[in-house]
This record gives sequence, structure tokens and C-alpha cells, in this order.
Amino acid sequence: MAYLFKLPDLGEGITSGEIKKWLVARNEKVEEDQGIVEVETDKAVVELPSPIGGVIEDLRAAEGAKVNVGDVIAVIREEGAPEAVKPPEAVKPAEAGVPVLATPSTRMLAKQLGVDINALKGTGPGGRITDEDVRKATEKPAVPPIQAAPPKVPAAAEERLPLRGTRKTIAEHLMASLSRTAHVTLIDDVDLTELAALRDRVNRKLAGTAKVSYLAFMVKAVVAALKSHPILNASVDDEKGEIVIKKYYNIGIAVDTDRGLIVPVLKDADKKSIIEISRELVHIIELTREGKIGLEQLKGGTFTIANIGSIGGLFSTPIINYPESAIIEMQQIRDSPRIVNGTVAIRKAMYLPLTVDHRIIDGAEGQRFLNDLKRYLEDPDLLLVNMV
Repeated sequence: MAYLFKLPDLGEGITSGEIKKWLVARNEKVEEDQGIVEVETDKAVVELPSPIGGVIEDLRAAEGAKVNVGDVIAVIREEGAPEAVKPPEAVKPAEAGVPVLATPSTRMLAKQLGVDINALKGTGPGGRITDEDVRKATEKPAVPPIQAAPPKVPAAAEERLPLRGTRKTIAEHLMASLSRTAHVTLIDDVDLTELAALRDRVNRKLAGTAKVSYLAFMVKAVVAALKSHPILNASVDDEKGEIVIKKYYNIGIAVDTDRGLIVPVLKDADKKSIIEISRELVHIIELTREGKIGLEQLKGGTFTIANIGSIGGLFSTPIINYPESAIIEMQQIRDSPRIVNGTVAIRKAMYLPLTVDHRIIDGAEGQRFLNDLKRYLEDPDLLLVNMV
């Protein structure tokens, strides 16, 4: 008996996916619960197991094809069941010749003009060939203007890749953000010398048991600043015309993967210590890069932190992770000259670009948020005082 394997309901309102990779081939034997296909949704890559043991009789969707929930994507024949026998194709009857309808005078005209009347399609009553049909057949088609041939490009000089899967979702999501929100970016710099010293001391004491990251301190500082500026922890309900201020702190972390930028969410960041945040960040970032992050871990963010510092660059302008109202980006921490107590000193400094939705956040409010964030990062004692 053949089992029709349909794309199941993947939850989270997902209605379709893309066949990323078949893990089996036709005529291959599979066990129950054996992974047979990877399906990429707009959230993550999901491996689907076979619901029964048997033999793969057919794969109904090619890799890269988009399929909807309920579509049959494979046929699995249970062990011992006979192979499906394809019915013979019906033989189409030969078409009989159809006589051309035309008057004797029209036939004579066609003969005089050298037109094959049997090749014409009549426009007269009942499909009859008319004199006009014959004369039109003698008209020469208009010669199209000569266009300059496009310059030849060696095939090896270009490569075209389909915009699909996660990359397509990222493109659509970012364009939605730019078209539905009013971006404005504020840029400040922050002195991380004291924070760097604290981080080094903490990591020396934790040696072998844990390691805290700058990103973990940033999460804690961002939460502390958001509590004073809740409009940056909000979104706009465009349908109802309402501003939705979130009183929970789920911080999205933009992670660079080989499939593109994915944003897992660290839930309830305000209720976790810096060490707990560091450990959880390592875990979710690893899952994200391996394509194993769960759908639930990609939802519910209220504010996003991007981090491009490990790659380099001076600063950039991050795009809001719609429908959130703001995003901040960590840049490279550099040894930079700064004036401290009237003298030039080498300090560890970093640029901090903050992009806000100007529809609900004025530049002044955005800068106040940045000022508070800087205070927590430059004087980590304040950050520790605010820890839960």
C-alpha cells in the first residue's frame, strides 16, 4: 500500500515551505522516524521524519520547489506491498482531414497569387476562407528595427543564483521594514575601558567554569536603558493605529550564518544574570549557525542587538527588525585616543549606531536612550547596581 506523504502543518502559522534537501532517493528503503527531507520555512530549516517504514516510491517535489501544507511531496510504499502499476497511456485517435471552406472565386484568387489556401485560417462565416484572407497572406510582415546586440559577456564572468529560501525571506523582511517604518539613525561612541577591565577580572575568576562576553554585558545594559525609555521596547499595530509598549524584555540577537542573518531571541533577559545570558547566547548562536534553532526561539523579540564588531568596519546603520521600534549595533572595540582629565589617553572605544522608528520615537528620545546606555557601559558599577 502506498502512503502519500504530505507537507504537515508546521505550526506558527506557516502555510508553505521550500524543499531544501532530500535526504533519501527513489527506491531507497527508509525506517519509521528516519529523516527524509529538509524543508526551509521563513523561520528555520526543519527536518521531517518518515511516518512509516517502507520504500521511497516517488519524490513529488524537486529541491528548491515551494510546497504548501497538504501538498503530497513523496510516496512511500510499505514493505511487502506491490509496486504501483502505471495504467497504459490512452492512444489518441488520428485527426481526420478537414476540407477548407472557400468559394471557387476565392480558390482561383489564391491560385493566381500563389497562396496555399489549405494553410489559411478563415475569418468568414463557419471558418470560410475569404478573398481578404488570401490577400493578407501575400502581405510581407513588417521588418522590425535592427537593435544593437547586447555586449557579449563570457559565461564564466557571471553567476546567477535564485533568490529563495532564507535569503528571500530576509530580503522581503528588510524591505517591509524600510517601507513601513521611518528610519533615523543616531551614532555615538562609548568608552569601554572600565567594562573591559571588569570583564577580564570576571573571566579570570570564572576560568574553566564560564566566560562572559561583551555581548552579554550589552544585553544587560540595553535592558536597563529600555526600562527608562519604554518607547524603544515597543511596536506599532498599524491596523489598529496603536503603539504597543512591551513590559517584557526579549532581546533579539542578529547572528551571521551561511544562510544569511538570523535573529534568535533571548527571552526574559531582565530576569537572568550576566553569566546566564552569556551561556544562553553561546547556546542559541550555535544552534542558529547549525540551522537547528527552533521556531519558537525566533519569535517574540522586543528589541534587537546586531554585532558586527568581530568583522571590522567603523560604523554602519542597522535596519530595524520590523515590527520592533529600534535596533542597536555593536561595532569593533578599538584602542583610541581620548581626552581623560585633560590629558590624552588610549582607551577602548566603540561606535554605537542606534536606528529608531521616527514615527513614534523622536531623535531626542533616541539620544536620551543612548546616553543612559553609555552610562551603564562606561560605568559598569551602575549596571551591577541595576541587576536583578
